[in-house]
Amino acid sequence: MERRLVAILAADVVGYSRMMQVDESGTFERLLAHRKELFEPEIEKHHGRIFKLMGDGLLAEFGSVVDALECAAILQRSMAQRNQDISQDRRIDLRIGVNVGDVIIENEDRHGDGVNIAARLQQLADPGGIVVSQTVLDHASGKLAIDFESLGSHAVKNIAKPIPVYRAKLEGVRKGSANSAARGRGGKRIWLGLAVVALLVAAGATFWFADGLQRSGSPVFDKPSVAVLPFDNLGDDAKWDRFADGLTEDIITDLALSKTLYVIARNSTAVYKGKAVDIRQVGRDLGVEYVLEGSIQASGNQMRVTAQLINATSGSHVWSERYDRPAQDIFAVQIELTEKIAATITGYEGAIAEIERAMAHRKAPQNLTAFDYYLLGMEAKHGLTKEGFLKADELFRKALELDPQLARAHVGIVQTYALLIDAGFVTSVSELLDKQMESAQKAVALDPKDGETHLALALAYSYRGEMDRAAAEFGQAEEFSPNNADLLVICAWIWPALGHPERGVELAERALQLNPHYPEWYVLALRSVYLFAGNFDKAVEYAKQVKTPFALDYAFVAIAEAYRGDTAAAKSASTNVLRLDPDWSAEGWISAQGGFAREQESDLFANGAQRAGLPMCVTEIKLEQQPDMLRLKICNEWRNK
Repeated sequence: MERRLVAILAADVVGYSRMMQVDESGTFERLLAHRKELFEPEIEKHHGRIFKLMGDGLLAEFGSVVDALECAAILQRSMAQRNQDISQDRRIDLRIGVNVGDVIIENEDRHGDGVNIAARLQQLADPGGIVVSQTVLDHASGKLAIDFESLGSHAVKNIAKPIPVYRAKLEGVRKGSANSAARGRGGKRIWLGLAVVALLVAAGATFWFADGLQRSGSPVFDKPSVAVLPFDNLGDDAKWDRFADGLTEDIITDLALSKTLYVIARNSTAVYKGKAVDIRQVGRDLGVEYVLEGSIQASGNQMRVTAQLINATSGSHVWSERYDRPAQDIFAVQIELTEKIAATITGYEGAIAEIERAMAHRKAPQNLTAFDYYLLGMEAKHGLTKEGFLKADELFRKALELDPQLARAHVGIVQTYALLIDAGFVTSVSELLDKQMESAQKAVALDPKDGETHLALALAYSYRGEMDRAAAEFGQAEEFSPNNADLLVICAWIWPALGHPERGVELAERALQLNPHYPEWYVLALRSVYLFAGNFDKAVEYAKQVKTPFALDYAFVAIAEAYRGDTAAAKSASTNVLRLDPDWSAEGWISAQGGFAREQESDLFANGAQRAGLPMCVTEIKLEQQPDMLRLKICNEWRNK
């Protein structure tokens, strides 16, 4: 008797007997079409094999649990897409169960508890859902961008012990009973993810934009999706084959950490290795909008790595770059290039984000989705004006009206409020802080494994002066998103307030490595990081890069110039501070942004303001008007003189 450990996928059509009674030939034809066009090709593509077909279902085996789960997820998402415009009485919904177990081999058939449990799990799934066993969860842990929730232990027919059961959390797949009218988020289209990928423009990058650019045919994802093809070795040395494979795998792994991008697994793209491919066909085959491809060419002690991102609909280049590196330490080069390419693709300021925003701008207002409102809110926020901040808040909240589960919209609100406070554009800081905290807590509750949501909560805590809690959340943010340059810059921005300016410098410099062509808003963080770290030359350098300076921007220039000893420059900047905000003071700004964990940073800023000829402290009259204002020790001593 031959046995084998395999992953079993069991799929069954919901309400098949009822549909056959109503329309026997039509139901059979629709099911047959789904089987030929979707089920069989996808199972084969994921290295699976159907070993049993029933009238309303099938059983398939896979050598890898990851392949089985990926296939199950794509089947359900594709079925949701196919059903989107089908009337309720004609739509075909699946229940899927997946198990890993030992099976008995009998010619082409499979028997045993491994098969039976998969079939029983399938019966526990919601229409459009996937249910898995504990063994599946153990094998797949950390290997897929799918979360699971426990449904408890269930006693199932012909199995002696209750089985721990878990439901795959597939956003955008219709849940509930067979007659449910749910259509995914916002009630208009099937949604999988939350946000948008951004490609940062690297040096020398060239872009081609096409009017009316659309997502690739029959998309099943609501956020930008990418497939990374195996990098080609253009030489004959097998050593570089291994390097190319390692680089490809590392890039996929790094991209998969991003919550703003759907990444096709490596086993789905490995089939293209060494083949001449039509990128547009790859896009259609995998259902992705973008394809990343590249090559390695070694010559003597040098190597050249090229990478290019291509729009899978039009076949046009979106981004390309060439990297020339010494070939001595290929592992160090592999790590460096992986980080650079992944950071370029997953940042906010880049080519794909620009394309996606342009598409949103071309839509009629009635056709805008939650995703579009989120994109437009990000664009407004990054305009760095009061009007832009207020517009961003409005757009993020419109996104949440359509999709209350959109965690990234809450993140956008938190960051927008931080910018409003920093720029001095609010009359009631305490009221805004309450709203900021509310959005931050909702963001983490919706997506607790996203670095961006923990960053939002860290910001909210820091602006309320709860430094210990903020520090813990910043640590979580960095852990979940170690190569997100934007996130690292924001973390760097706040670390001085937590008493760790050196940590701020460390993260800022890592972010600049990942994103050397940084957007304007980075300078707001960089000037602060270097000022509190005592590097006043760099503080001046970045502070002067602000294109449309407000009072606070001039204040940073004045303080840094004063510490550098350039009295004339400090005085000139101070004049602009008071011209724009006659009531400005160092203590007032420190109070508005939540204070510092140590007196050292507060004193540095306050003393620097005094050196520059700016008001260091709030007057007694002002304190009477705002009794809840944070009072600096150095200013209490000054007022008591």
